[in-house]
Amino acid sequence: MNYSDFSFWWILLGFGIPFLTVRHIAKSFNLWRDIFDAIGLAFVSLTMFRNASPSSFIIFIFELIFNYLMVQWMLRCTGTKAKTIATVTIIFNLAILAYFKYLIFFVEGIIGLFVTIPANWQQSLPIAVKGRIPPGVSFYTFQMIAFVVDSFTARKKKPIGFLDYINFISFYPQLVAGPIERRSDLLPQIENFRLKFTLENIELGLRWLSLGLFMKFVIADNLAPYIELNQQIDNPWAIWFFTILFTLRIYFDFAGYSFTALGLAYFLGVRLTINFLAPYTSQSINEFWRRWHITLSTWFRDYVFIPLMGSNKKWAPFYLFITFTLSGFWHGAAWNFIIWGAYHGALLLVLRYLGRPFYGFVGRYFSQPQIVSWALTLGSVTLGCLFFMESDMTRLLTKLQAIITPWNYSLANLGALFSSYSLNQGTALIVTLVLALGVLFLEHLAVWQKKFEYEWLLSRWLSPVLLGLTILLAANTNSDFIYFEF
Repeated sequence: MNYSDFSFWWILLGFGIPFLTVRHIAKSFNLWRDIFDAIGLAFVSLTMFRNASPSSFIIFIFELIFNYLMVQWMLRCTGTKAKTIATVTIIFNLAILAYFKYLIFFVEGIIGLFVTIPANWQQSLPIAVKGRIPPGVSFYTFQMIAFVVDSFTARKKKPIGFLDYINFISFYPQLVAGPIERRSDLLPQIENFRLKFTLENIELGLRWLSLGLFMKFVIADNLAPYIELNQQIDNPWAIWFFTILFTLRIYFDFAGYSFTALGLAYFLGVRLTINFLAPYTSQSINEFWRRWHITLSTWFRDYVFIPLMGSNKKWAPFYLFITFTLSGFWHGAAWNFIIWGAYHGALLLVLRYLGRPFYGFVGRYFSQPQIVSWALTLGSVTLGCLFFMESDMTRLLTKLQAIITPWNYSLANLGALFSSYSLNQGTALIVTLVLALGVLFLEHLAVWQKKFEYEWLLSRWLSPVLLGLTILLAANTNSDFIYFEF
């Protein structure tokens, strides 16, 4: 859901307060039934989604019912028949995703390279495909697919209640942008769902909520206005500066969503998967992908890489590259995302074959080779963000040419970058960067001390400070979460 939209909070409070009041009164007269908790959760989740996009809500409900019926049918069957049902269900889900997310790219971006596409070709489609994909389709489709696979491979083929399935798929804190939950992690908590308003859950929920809102509204949203894609594209200083800002923004934006979802789930007594573990502390690309968007990385590992590789492990590097290229394509229907995925796949191959010899070589000349590894990893991730943020291929090539041309790094270009900001703009940006670096420092400190990555940021003394700073310093204009575009 869009936590930056006031309608989200109005719906949550407008439904939650009366619902909890009625629940409390009914319980006092022993009139409340436990199933009402699950019904209330399903109602608010579906209402949230309908508020986000009424047209997409119809598609979502159709997919939800179809998947439930197919999984129930599959669980009653065995052998080849069950496998066929699972395969058809997965293909159907991928077809829906491809239609709404990738059709325009395939027609205009690939077929259009060879033939002329009529300007009004979309008018002949049975269902209109707009420029913006239905909210959450990439995330809930993957969660539905994982549920089909996990149900097929489960040892116990017990039936699943329709209400439980609704709450598993549409659980409102994580429906639109994850984390992508697995059946074994979330379904046991959703089955026979009961609200658990304990002091521990409320306290932990507030801590995660404070951290998530601070990351999004104070850091990510205050950085967003300073990232210019179409200005100074021949100035390498500006290109690197905007890319660094985007590297910070995308982390604080997406982690902010994930942590807010964690906090809201805690209030209900549900534990979601932690989707980030201080990724910018990583000392290798391999480690980075164990810390960044964890549920997506493990999804591609378990449902793409391992099935592709099978027992043919000698081809593992090739399948790893293919998997990461596909993961890039999952992020968006554009060539820059494919390049971004292939870029990270190539980095992992370089690490696989040259990582140890290089680390040993660096260790001969530096007493702290891990610092060099960290700097190279962060630099590689930052360069990758240039591919991720720039969807215009002509502009991307111009920028790449600019940053590899040595004489472009002139003092005049450096001065042109900073002279474009007023005193107030510069001050606001510096304050935001100081806060961002403060958060990253506390993450590094926790990792160095071998604590939980967000130990300091979730401490009792700091959480109220973050909440207070959010109230004082939240951006005047909220921007959508970046991953809503995917």
